[in-house]
Amino acid sequence: MTDLVERYSVASLLPPQGGARVMRPRLRTVEAHWHDYYELSLVLDGEADHVVNGRRHHLGPGSAFLLSPADVHEIRTTGPAPLACFNTVIDPALVEGHLAALGGPGSPGSDEFPWLVDDFADARPDFDRLQRECEEPRTGSAQVTAAIVACLLVELARRCGSADRPTDPVGDVEADLRAAVLHVDRHFREPLTLAEVAAVAHLSPNWFSERFRQHAGVPFQTYLQERRLRFARSLLVSTALPVGEVCHAAGFNSLSHFGRAYRRRYGVAPSAGRRASLSPSGVTETTRSR
Repeated sequence: MTDLVERYSVASLLPPQGGARVMRPRLRTVEAHWHDYYELSLVLDGEADHVVNGRRHHLGPGSAFLLSPADVHEIRTTGPAPLACFNTVIDPALVEGHLAALGGPGSPGSDEFPWLVDDFADARPDFDRLQRECEEPRTGSAQVTAAIVACLLVELARRCGSADRPTDPVGDVEADLRAAVLHVDRHFREPLTLAEVAAVAHLSPNWFSERFRQHAGVPFQTYLQERRLRFARSLLVSTALPVGEVCHAAGFNSLSHFGRAYRRRYGVAPSAGRRASLSPSGVTETTRSR
């Protein structure tokens, strides 16, 4: 993999027992990167442009965001002060059960990541407590950490509108299908097979294929390719990676297959898509957090 875009891993940032890690960086510029964990941040001070998947969002005191392993992002301060924030690295195992229960990614019609809000300053005591439990573990700290993470996710989902729909209890098969979708969303860059993901859902490949189509609205291979294409488009818009690097980073094995699939999906070749999408500032659009 190229060194033009960083990729950070759970293994490099979390303790062996997993869970979460809370840091308090003061940031100037964070170049485009992605990671295989969930990142939950709360801005304490400073102003910055946050470019996520090619779209620019404003960050200021009280802004918060949750990013998934499928997001590419960068941060550039816009004022004289650095961006001071809580930056929380969370093991996917600690997040994904809550996401499925909230009707988030992993369920049909769910809201996409990233989750972004401007009014999360009142959650600071929870981040403070989470940092203490992570840095000074005591009896029950793992359980307290999991509970605080769950509360933060629920509150952020509410403020994003991701928890507006009532969440009815789901059966075991439906829950397993959500887990399978989340598995694809986290591992789509790898050479996934239908049989492997069917095992996550505890179903035979043939039965899983039928149920996945009903659950997601598209066949398994279509969903997987769409996930890869969206990630590739984010890389093309957000970074200077060569098209060949983007192809392999997104999970495609063949440049010709990638080119054909990209043209079918977006109507242009990957290289033309980059030229069409990029504005002089390097991003497609500016939005405010929700």
